[in-house]
Amino acid sequence: MPISDLLKHPVVVFDGGLGSMLIAAGLPAGVGPEAWTLDRPDAVAEVHRQYFAAGAHVVHSNSFGASPVKLAERGLAERAEEINRRAAETACSVRPAGRLVAGDIGPTGKMLLPFGDLDPAAAEDAFRRQADALLSGGADLISIETMFSLEEALIALRAAKSLGTVFVVASLTYNRTPRGFFTMMGDGVDKAAQALEAAGADAVGSNCGLGSADMVDLAAALRAATRLPILVQPNAGQPVVEEGRTVYRQTPSEFAADALRIKTAGADMIGGCCGTNPEFIRELAMAVR
Repeated sequence: MPISDLLKHPVVVFDGGLGSMLIAAGLPAGVGPEAWTLDRPDAVAEVHRQYFAAGAHVVHSNSFGASPVKLAERGLAERAEEINRRAAETACSVRPAGRLVAGDIGPTGKMLLPFGDLDPAAAEDAFRRQADALLSGGADLISIETMFSLEEALIALRAAKSLGTVFVVASLTYNRTPRGFFTMMGDGVDKAAQALEAAGADAVGSNCGLGSADMVDLAAALRAATRLPILVQPNAGQPVVEEGRTVYRQTPSEFAADALRIKTAGADMIGGCCGTNPEFIRELAMAVR
């Protein structure tokens, strides 16, 4: 099923947090979630299975930090294609009929020239390799997410689109200020959404950084800035630190209530980010349907 068919639903439901679920399953501290794509594919597949069972139409592959640039920090750059391909294959192995797998692409974690040392051409090559491997593993679409730099998001979008006809959604992380919503690099919603649309994105959105209450207003700002489908993936409220641990106190029912407001504000696709789990997605799915 192409995502264009899913978009006929009142709301397309995406999954929630993945890394936190793997940590709960025993992923050791300091170990990148992508390592379990190779070492514990059973545990990764179980998380995907739980999200599908909760009602998600789309789940993200376990490849958020699997660009060759990011994997180089762990000495795994030469295995980038294998990790991304297997991440997509693992999610696809538990994909029910009529559901989809999004090949997940996150930021490199490095600053582009001239602010940092990452050559834009090298970044584009890395994103292209990652997207190609995800698609070869069976991913139905590409989800570029948690981007704090519009320039990097545009590079990743260009890389994915160079591979042919593929649906690409690009999500940035915004902060709320008295002047509106802006990325860490100072790009506003209007500028970012319009630039991504002009560059060929099939959908735009935002994830992480903000809780579901703030995402209501952000969804409205995105809707005013673009005609494209919109994906919104909030955190489970604002985190608090307790005994050195980051804790999210929002309940699944509170999250789902905000999701209805996000839908009304103009979002076509809604999922969760930090602090959310299958119970949040179950409540979300029941609320929006």
